[in-house]
Amino acid sequence: MFFDQIIHGTQYYRSPTPLPEEWEGDIAQFDGMGLDAFQIRINWRWNEVREGEYNFDDVDRLMDLAVKYNRKVIIKFLLECAPQYVFDKYGGTRIGPKGEQLRGGSHGAFYGGWRPCFTNPGVQNAARRFVEKVAERYANHPNLILWNAWNEIRNKPIEDCFCPHCRKEFGAYLKEKFGTIEALNAFYGTAEDSFETIALPAMPHGYWDIYEFKQFRGGKNLYDYLRFVYDGIRKYDQVHPVMSHVGFTAAFQASLGDICDDYTVSKAVDFWGTSIPCSTLMGTQNQRMEFMMLNDYLRSIDKNYFVHEIYPGIGMFKGEYDTPYDMNFKLYTALSTGAKGLIYWQYRAERVGHEADCAGLVRADGSKRAVAEAVARFGEEIHRNMEYLQGCEAVHADVAIVFDFNTSLISEIDDSCGMDYSFDHSNPLYYYRVSHAGVYRALREMNYNVDYVGATEPEKWSQYKVLYFPYQAIIRDEMVPYLVSFVEQGGIVLADEGFGLRGTNTWMNPYDLPLGGMAQVRMRERRMAHTEITLDGKRVAIRPFKTEYAVSSGEVLQRFDDGTPALQKISYGQGAIYLFGFSLGYSLHDLRPEPLCNLLRSILASCPIATYPYADGKKGVFEKHTQSEDYKIVYLFNNSNEPLRVDEQNVVATGGFLQEDRNGWILPSQNMGYLVQKRD
Repeated sequence: MFFDQIIHGTQYYRSPTPLPEEWEGDIAQFDGMGLDAFQIRINWRWNEVREGEYNFDDVDRLMDLAVKYNRKVIIKFLLECAPQYVFDKYGGTRIGPKGEQLRGGSHGAFYGGWRPCFTNPGVQNAARRFVEKVAERYANHPNLILWNAWNEIRNKPIEDCFCPHCRKEFGAYLKEKFGTIEALNAFYGTAEDSFETIALPAMPHGYWDIYEFKQFRGGKNLYDYLRFVYDGIRKYDQVHPVMSHVGFTAAFQASLGDICDDYTVSKAVDFWGTSIPCSTLMGTQNQRMEFMMLNDYLRSIDKNYFVHEIYPGIGMFKGEYDTPYDMNFKLYTALSTGAKGLIYWQYRAERVGHEADCAGLVRADGSKRAVAEAVARFGEEIHRNMEYLQGCEAVHADVAIVFDFNTSLISEIDDSCGMDYSFDHSNPLYYYRVSHAGVYRALREMNYNVDYVGATEPEKWSQYKVLYFPYQAIIRDEMVPYLVSFVEQGGIVLADEGFGLRGTNTWMNPYDLPLGGMAQVRMRERRMAHTEITLDGKRVAIRPFKTEYAVSSGEVLQRFDDGTPALQKISYGQGAIYLFGFSLGYSLHDLRPEPLCNLLRSILASCPIATYPYADGKKGVFEKHTQSEDYKIVYLFNNSNEPLRVDEQNVVATGGFLQEDRNGWILPSQNMGYLVQKRD
């Protein structure tokens, strides 16, 4: 824990808005919404127009107002808004794959100078000097609680960047990884002359080069960017935590053009957070599922995570704004999953550039939106119940989805290889994303608790009873002993179609899957096939591939119409692998057909897992539990059309919209609430 209380705050200032004459009136009103913190985005281009000439008058005044009204402050850097001298003096302009200049532009989120190449040493050194100047000025400010090193750290677009500095760094990355150019050539079957002359990828179709390049760009490169900011802050501040937050998260990003390896990049800072990459409205089952999934995924990256941009609606003259119900669902969901910070984007609606009329707890003129009262009620409540809420973590699940950034990347490369040899071919399948989301939705509708766990953290797998691998195309050597031990000790593995399809060098694997001797398994045929199988006497559509695996010692549980195995069970030790010849997750994603859900239930029944007592996912009733050393909190979300009756003992406090009656509590339809219980 970095804070003894949950942070409830809002983004406030991003130059040039709000206007100086609005600042004091707004900050004075934060009490009315229970907002105890606000964020200042320090815009590099705004505060250092000329090299070495720093002007922080705006930030100084805002910090003074924080003292006057007793508000905590988060300082976030907007380095992507680079001063013009960075482009003109240091050649900071990014270069596209065809040699074109990607000149710094301006839009609502980045008002000028978006964005230079930070791999360029001149650019990075200038940015570091700015960071250090800010850190030196505010590190000891009494109201500062947190630094946010980078807004929505990500590699975007796909052609970012092919300049000589990036080519040099990519070569250095490969040299560190492979040691010699001969080793790289032997591994990938390439014919490169040296790491210094290695080409940057021009198309995705060879797989290996774009695979390595995007690992570099979405992983180590972004890690290094965050680290130079982190180190610049730490030069003057060894006390306050430093975080960053991602825009889309790898669980939602489904394009090579916008990517971040959360599991790698998050290690550059003290803790992690996210914006909301899914719908801001919560009116449908799938919209609610997406937001719940986002929080469960983020918790696998960092149990101290922040939801750093909670939108009151996107707006921009085209999107809908949140109702109080939408806002409440997001807030209580984040709380129920263990989020340690809830930050709104933003207090006043934006008025500049393409984000005009975007978001805002209040409108651009300061008048309240409908969600403002919901935020105020929530803010008052969490402060009233803070002694119970602080220090709580989500209760550990028995079932986990194993998330692998590298396999997700391979899936995106698969999908990008169209008929035109360019980087703008649309992604037709979103295979990996759809697959893991499909199983998550099905399990939540079956009333199971679900975690995510990283494929790069196999030492954590033994904490679970069931692991689901969505399209785990690459089984790396270091994963194998953990996989074997997990199954041998009684674990159940759900291995979706494509399991072990490729070697670690991205080539198709024509030989036995690396399963550590549990069985001999080899892929025989794989074809795109929108077909059906028969389950419970009913025809069920399966998507998107039909794959035949030859298994030395497997039990066939389901067959395709042509008699080839559709599902095989490989028993080993006390556990088993269930090997699917189609994508369970992809087939479940949209419709979640009951026969396929029943098949999943029957597999889970072999390894008994408790379900939530009040949840009824099919009707839209969901449940989540958190706990601390002293308290357990039962969260309930009633999206059904009927009131939910709850009978619990040892309740010391409640929150949300629960109503007490003589038989316990009632949670009205389309509402959410929680009960705090004293732990034995």
